[in-house]
Amino acid sequence: MTLAILVGGGWWVKTNPQVVANAFNELTAQFSQIEQSTNSKVATKSKTKTTQKKEHSGSETPIEPIVQDVKLSSHYRYRFDKNVPAAARRVFLDAVAVYNRTKIVQITPDGNAKNQITFAMYHKQMSQNTSNIELGVGGPQITTTTSVTGTTSVNHPTAKLNGDYADAFSDSVAIHELGHALGLDHSDSPMSVMYPENQGRTTLSEADIASLREIYG
Repeated sequence: MTLAILVGGGWWVKTNPQVVANAFNELTAQFSQIEQSTNSKVATKSKTKTTQKKEHSGSETPIEPIVQDVKLSSHYRYRFDKNVPAAARRVFLDAVAVYNRTKIVQITPDGNAKNQITFAMYHKQMSQNTSNIELGVGGPQITTTTSVTGTTSVNHPTAKLNGDYADAFSDSVAIHELGHALGLDHSDSPMSVMYPENQGRTTLSEADIASLREIYG
Protein backbone atom coordinates (compact mmCIF):
# COMPACT_ATOMS: atom_id res chain seq x y z
CA MET A 1 0.00 0.00 0.00
CA THR A 2 1.27 3.48 -0.86
CA LEU A 3 1.19 6.13 1.84
CA ALA A 4 1.05 9.82 0.98
CA ILE A 5 2.22 12.47 3.42
CA LEU A 6 1.48 16.19 3.39
CA VAL A 7 4.30 18.60 4.12
CA GLY A 8 4.36 22.38 4.59
CA GLY A 9 2.62 24.71 2.17
CA GLY A 10 -0.19 22.34 1.21
CA TRP A 11 1.93 19.90 -0.79
CA TRP A 12 0.80 16.31 -1.15
CA VAL A 13 3.71 13.91 -1.53
CA LYS A 14 4.38 10.20 -1.94
CA THR A 15 7.35 8.56 -0.30
CA ASN A 16 9.26 5.33 -0.57
CA PRO A 17 8.54 2.63 2.05
CA GLN A 18 11.54 3.43 4.27
CA VAL A 19 10.72 7.15 4.31
CA VAL A 20 7.08 6.31 5.04
CA ALA A 21 8.10 4.17 8.03
CA ASN A 22 10.35 6.88 9.40
CA ALA A 23 7.70 9.56 8.87
CA PHE A 24 5.01 7.44 10.51
CA ASN A 25 7.19 6.83 13.57
CA GLU A 26 7.98 10.52 13.81
CA LEU A 27 4.30 11.50 13.52
CA THR A 28 3.35 8.94 16.19
CA ALA A 29 5.92 10.43 18.55
CA GLN A 30 4.65 13.95 17.79
CA PHE A 31 1.03 12.95 18.51
CA SER A 32 2.12 11.52 21.85
CA GLN A 33 3.84 14.78 22.74
CA ILE A 34 0.83 16.81 21.61
CA GLU A 35 -1.50 14.69 23.75
CA GLN A 36 0.72 15.17 26.79
CA SER A 37 0.87 18.91 26.16
CA THR A 38 -2.90 19.11 25.80
CA ASN A 39 -3.48 17.20 29.03
CA SER A 40 -1.16 19.54 30.92
CA LYS A 41 -2.63 22.62 29.15
CA VAL A 42 0.72 23.64 27.67
CA ALA A 43 0.53 25.82 24.53
CA THR A 44 2.05 24.32 21.39
CA LYS A 45 3.19 25.80 18.07
CA SER A 46 2.52 24.56 14.57
CA LYS A 47 5.21 22.29 13.17
CA THR A 48 4.74 23.64 9.65
CA LYS A 49 4.65 27.36 10.37
CA THR A 50 7.11 29.68 12.11
CA THR A 51 4.34 32.12 13.01
CA GLN A 52 2.77 31.46 16.39
CA LYS A 53 -0.94 30.79 16.17
CA LYS A 54 -3.86 30.98 18.53
CA GLU A 55 -4.38 27.89 20.61
CA HIS A 56 -7.31 25.79 19.52
CA SER A 57 -9.12 23.19 21.49
CA GLY A 58 -9.06 19.62 20.25
CA SER A 59 -12.48 20.28 18.72
CA GLU A 60 -11.17 22.65 16.04
CA THR A 61 -8.85 22.41 13.06
CA PRO A 62 -6.11 25.10 13.04
CA ILE A 63 -6.76 28.24 11.00
CA GLU A 64 -4.30 29.82 8.58
CA PRO A 65 -2.58 32.77 10.36
CA ILE A 66 -3.43 35.21 7.54
CA VAL A 67 -7.14 34.51 8.08
CA GLN A 68 -7.22 34.78 11.87
CA ASP A 69 -9.20 37.74 13.20
CA VAL A 70 -10.24 38.70 9.65
CA LYS A 71 -13.93 39.18 8.94
CA LEU A 72 -14.73 37.46 5.65
CA SER A 73 -17.95 36.97 3.76
CA SER A 74 -19.01 33.35 3.51
CA HIS A 75 -19.98 33.80 -0.16
CA TYR A 76 -17.48 32.85 -2.86
CA ARG A 77 -17.58 32.56 -6.60
CA TYR A 78 -15.11 30.38 -8.40
CA ARG A 79 -13.43 30.37 -11.76
CA PHE A 80 -11.26 27.90 -13.63
CA ASP A 81 -7.96 29.10 -14.98
CA LYS A 82 -7.23 28.35 -18.61
CA ASN A 83 -6.11 24.86 -19.57
CA VAL A 84 -7.69 23.14 -16.55
CA PRO A 85 -8.56 19.65 -17.86
CA ALA A 86 -11.87 17.92 -17.34
CA ALA A 87 -10.47 15.51 -14.74
CA ALA A 88 -9.26 18.40 -12.60
CA ARG A 89 -12.53 20.29 -12.99
CA ARG A 90 -14.40 17.21 -11.78
CA VAL A 91 -12.44 16.86 -8.53
CA PHE A 92 -12.54 20.61 -7.87
CA LEU A 93 -16.33 20.59 -8.31
CA ASP A 94 -16.56 17.61 -5.98
CA ALA A 95 -14.60 19.63 -3.42
CA VAL A 96 -16.94 22.61 -3.85
CA ALA A 97 -19.92 20.35 -3.19
CA VAL A 98 -18.33 19.03 0.01
CA TYR A 99 -17.89 22.54 1.45
CA ASN A 100 -21.28 23.77 0.25
CA ARG A 101 -22.96 20.91 2.13
CA THR A 102 -21.78 22.44 5.41
CA LYS A 103 -24.03 25.47 4.69
CA ILE A 104 -21.32 27.60 6.32
CA VAL A 105 -19.88 28.78 3.01
CA GLN A 106 -21.58 29.20 -0.33
CA ILE A 107 -19.36 28.66 -3.39
CA THR A 108 -20.97 29.26 -6.77
CA PRO A 109 -19.76 29.67 -10.37
CA ASP A 110 -21.26 33.15 -10.69
CA GLY A 111 -22.88 35.90 -8.67
CA ASN A 112 -21.77 39.10 -6.96
CA ALA A 113 -19.51 37.64 -4.28
CA LYS A 114 -16.32 39.67 -3.79
CA ASN A 115 -14.40 36.59 -2.67
CA GLN A 116 -13.20 34.63 -5.70
CA ILE A 117 -11.45 31.26 -5.78
CA THR A 118 -9.29 30.36 -8.75
CA PHE A 119 -8.87 26.68 -9.59
CA ALA A 120 -5.73 26.11 -11.60
CA MET A 121 -3.00 23.73 -12.68
CA TYR A 122 0.76 23.86 -12.49
CA HIS A 123 3.46 21.56 -13.74
CA LYS A 124 6.45 20.59 -11.65
CA GLN A 125 8.53 17.54 -12.37
CA MET A 126 10.40 16.38 -9.30
CA SER A 127 14.03 15.30 -9.38
CA GLN A 128 14.64 11.58 -9.75
CA ASN A 129 16.76 11.80 -6.62
CA THR A 130 13.88 12.97 -4.43
CA SER A 131 11.42 10.70 -2.66
CA ASN A 132 8.74 13.39 -2.45
CA ILE A 133 6.22 14.37 -5.11
CA GLU A 134 4.17 17.55 -4.92
CA LEU A 135 0.57 16.94 -5.92
CA GLY A 136 -1.04 20.28 -5.10
CA VAL A 137 -0.85 23.69 -3.43
CA GLY A 138 -3.46 26.06 -2.09
CA GLY A 139 -3.92 29.03 0.18
CA PRO A 140 -5.75 32.28 0.93
CA GLN A 141 -4.83 35.73 -0.35
CA ILE A 142 -6.36 38.45 1.80
CA THR A 143 -6.74 42.07 0.71
CA THR A 144 -7.95 44.58 3.31
CA THR A 145 -9.24 48.03 2.36
CA THR A 146 -9.96 50.83 4.82
CA SER A 147 -12.24 53.74 3.92
CA VAL A 148 -14.58 56.20 5.62
CA THR A 149 -17.22 53.48 5.69
CA GLY A 150 -15.00 51.01 7.53
CA THR A 151 -12.64 48.12 6.85
CA THR A 152 -13.38 45.43 4.29
CA SER A 153 -11.42 42.22 3.72
CA VAL A 154 -11.74 39.96 0.68
CA ASN A 155 -10.14 36.63 -0.13
CA HIS A 156 -8.83 35.78 -3.60
CA PRO A 157 -7.37 32.32 -2.94
CA THR A 158 -6.08 29.67 -5.29
CA ALA A 159 -6.18 25.89 -5.26
CA LYS A 160 -3.90 24.10 -7.74
CA LEU A 161 -3.12 20.56 -8.82
CA ASN A 162 0.23 19.40 -10.20
CA GLY A 163 -0.69 18.17 -13.67
CA ASP A 164 2.50 16.17 -14.05
CA TYR A 165 1.22 13.45 -11.70
CA ALA A 166 -1.95 11.38 -12.09
CA ASP A 167 -2.37 11.06 -8.30
CA ALA A 168 -3.07 14.80 -8.14
CA PHE A 169 -6.48 14.26 -9.79
CA SER A 170 -8.08 13.12 -6.56
CA ASP A 171 -11.06 14.34 -4.52
CA SER A 172 -9.02 14.16 -1.32
CA VAL A 173 -6.27 16.39 -2.75
CA ALA A 174 -8.76 18.92 -4.14
CA ILE A 175 -10.71 19.03 -0.84
CA HIS A 176 -7.51 19.57 1.11
CA GLU A 177 -6.28 22.38 -1.14
CA LEU A 178 -9.70 24.08 -1.18
CA GLY A 179 -9.61 23.85 2.62
CA HIS A 180 -6.35 25.85 2.59
CA ALA A 181 -7.92 28.37 0.20
CA LEU A 182 -10.83 28.89 2.60
CA GLY A 183 -8.48 29.34 5.56
CA LEU A 184 -8.00 25.91 7.13
CA ASP A 185 -4.46 24.93 8.13
CA HIS A 186 -2.86 21.55 8.77
CA SER A 187 -4.40 19.45 11.53
CA ASP A 188 -2.92 16.89 13.89
CA SER A 189 -6.15 14.90 13.81
CA PRO A 190 -6.20 11.89 11.47
CA MET A 191 -9.96 12.43 11.13
CA SER A 192 -9.45 15.82 9.44
CA VAL A 193 -9.23 16.43 5.70
CA MET A 194 -6.37 18.77 6.66
CA TYR A 195 -4.31 16.00 8.27
CA PRO A 196 -0.73 16.03 6.90
CA GLU A 197 -0.95 12.49 5.60
CA ASN A 198 -3.11 11.51 2.66
CA GLN A 199 -5.66 8.98 3.82
CA GLY A 200 -8.07 9.69 1.00
CA ARG A 201 -10.55 11.44 3.29
CA THR A 202 -13.37 13.24 1.51
CA THR A 203 -15.63 14.04 4.47
CA LEU A 204 -15.00 17.04 6.71
CA SER A 205 -14.59 16.20 10.38
CA GLU A 206 -16.50 17.98 13.13
CA ALA A 207 -13.27 19.85 13.89
CA ASP A 208 -12.98 21.04 10.28
CA ILE A 209 -16.57 22.27 10.37
CA ALA A 210 -16.03 24.02 13.73
CA SER A 211 -13.11 26.00 12.30
CA LEU A 212 -15.01 26.94 9.18
CA ARG A 213 -17.76 28.24 11.43
CA GLU A 214 -15.20 30.22 13.45
CA ILE A 215 -13.84 31.86 10.28
CA TYR A 216 -17.18 32.61 8.64
CA GLY A 217 -19.46 32.88 11.65
